Amino acid sequence: MSFQKPALPIYVRGPFAIVPERSVDNQSVIDWMKVKIRPSWIEKRTGIKTRHWVKETESTSDLAFHACEKLFSHCPNLRMSVRNLQLTTISGDFLTPPTSPLLQYRLGLKDTGAVDLGAACAGYVTGLHYSASLAATTNELQLLVAADVRSKFIDPGDFATAVLFGDGASACLVSATEIEHDFIFLGSQLFSDGSVADLISIPSGGSKSPFSLATEINDTKLKMKQGAELFLRAAEGMANAATAFLAKMNCPIENVKWFVPHQANLLLVQETARRLNINLDNVVQTVVKYGNTSGSSTGLALADLLDCRSAQSGDLVLLIAAGGGGLASCCLLQKS
Repeated sequence: MSFQKPALPIYVRGPFAIVPERSVDNQSVIDWMKVKIRPSWIEKRTGIKTRHWVKETESTSDLAFHACEKLFSHCPNLRMSVRNLQLTTISGDFLTPPTSPLLQYRLGLKDTGAVDLGAACAGYVTGLHYSASLAATTNELQLLVAADVRSKFIDPGDFATAVLFGDGASACLVSATEIEHDFIFLGSQLFSDGSVADLISIPSGGSKSPFSLATEINDTKLKMKQGAELFLRAAEGMANAATAFLAKMNCPIENVKWFVPHQANLLLVQETARRLNINLDNVVQTVVKYGNTSGSSTGLALADLLDCRSAQSGDLVLLIAAGGGGLASCCLLQKS
C-alpha cells in the first residue's frame, strides 16, 4: 500500500532524539581528511557547521537504545505495552543478524515482534508509514526507531561524502488507541525509482559482491556518483512527491504550517522549499548542527521542532524524505 489515510486517528508520541557526544566541526573533518581547505568552504557548499560521530566502540544499536531510553523516560508506563518494534536503518550492527531483535532484547521488551526496515534516507518517514498501518490493523502499540551510523562508512579521501554525514537516532510510539501524544498521524505515501539506485551506495559487502581478500577497502565505504545530478533529482523528487501526496490528501500546501524535509545538506533543503514555494521560516533546518544522518535525519528534525516548542496545537506538519535506492516518502501530521 503506497498511500494510506486512516479512517480513525493514529497517535504519535515523540519522537525523542539523541546524537553521539562527540561533536565534529569542519576543521576537525579537514584535519581527519588531511586536506588544505578552509572550514568556511565546507559550510558555504553544504551549510553544515558540525556533525556528531560515534566512538569506535559505539554502534547503531547503542544509539537506538539511548533514543528509546529517552522516549521511555517520558512514558515509562507504556514500555511493556509495545508489541512491535520497527528499526529503520541501513547501518545495522552486523550484516546478519538484524539489529532490531538485539535492540528488543536490550530494552527488555517481552512478547514483542521486531524487524529491520532498510529505506536509506527515507527511513523515519517510511517507518511512520508502516508503523501507522500496523497500529491501525492490529490495534497494538508500535515502537518506531530510526538510527544510522554513517561516520564509520565514509572515506577520508572522498570529499563528496566525508564532509556531509553524521550519526543519530530517534524513537517514537505509534498507537491506534489514544495515548499521551504529540502528533496525530493523518496520512502517508511511499515512492520509488530504482533506475537511480546506483547514485549512492556501498559497492561491496552484499551478495552481489561479498567481502573477500580481493575486496578494495574503498569499496566498503559510501560512494556518491554524479553529485550534481543527485542533488537535482533529490530536490525534484521531494518536491514532486510532496505535491502528489498533498493532492491525494486534499490538503493545499498553504494549509501546511511546518515543513520537515530530509536533512541531506542545507542547499538541498532550501532548494526543495523553493520549489514548493514554502517560506524558509517554516522549514526545520537541523543539518547545520547534525549533518546528514541518513534515515534518522527527519526524526531528529521533527524532534527539534518539538524541543523548540515552535509548533502549536492544530498545526499541520509535512515530512518528506528521499535518498538512496530512489526511495521517497511523505507523511502529514497534526500537532496535538
